[in-house]
Amino acid sequence: MIFSVVIPVYNEIAGVSGCLDEITSRFDRDLPEGCGYEIVISDDGSTDGTGEAVDRWIGSHHPERGKVVCHHETVNSGKGKAVRLGFMDASGDYIMFTDCDLAYGCDTILAMFGRMAESGYDILIGSRAIAKDGYEGYGFLRRTASKAYMKLIKAVSGFSHSDSQCGLKLFRAECGKKIFSMCTVDRWAFDFEVLMIADRMKLAVGEYPVKVLNHGESKIRLVSDSVKMLNDLRKIKKRVAKLDI
Repeated sequence: MIFSVVIPVYNEIAGVSGCLDEITSRFDRDLPEGCGYEIVISDDGSTDGTGEAVDRWIGSHHPERGKVVCHHETVNSGKGKAVRLGFMDASGDYIMFTDCDLAYGCDTILAMFGRMAESGYDILIGSRAIAKDGYEGYGFLRRTASKAYMKLIKAVSGFSHSDSQCGLKLFRAECGKKIFSMCTVDRWAFDFEVLMIADRMKLAVGEYPVKVLNHGESKIRLVSDSVKMLNDLRKIKKRVAKLDI
């Protein structure tokens, strides 16, 4: 059995080598017997040498139980496209995507793989909303805004999922590849498209409680990005409803 982790990167030269050190050492040590892994770095047109740094890491490191590959794009197109291309390149039985800062920690990644392997889920998504300490470390305003934003998204989208925007999602490979083969959204709204297609396919989607361990600065501009996201969501709903699934 092979576990694939897709990590989209854009100008992450300061942290990408440390990310690879951490995740490969943990997987070499802690994956169950008989399991291997693959890390797919999907470089979204970085201009700071991130892709070259990954290539150098690959040339000088030899993980015991897995491998690291890098998908290079020459133009920055957005996280959604980077994840999509990484998924189509991945060869594992289970495929996850997460970010280069490993915000939820390797313990959670390993635990989600274990949960998926023993469950009947097609997709397992991380959720801060169902964890008692899911928003620990958030400032009051950011925590309140995040929860209000998710309630608004759920009301407009009709999602039953408690945290559609958590950057930690795990798929059975055949389900993930089919979903991403139908996706077209290149930037931040891609999570909505993925889950809407999954719902149309009537896939079994489970949730796993997660907590952010590494808090980066939020890049979301609450008012303007919320308006744009809601507009994108309406367009995605309309397109997905017409898909031949």
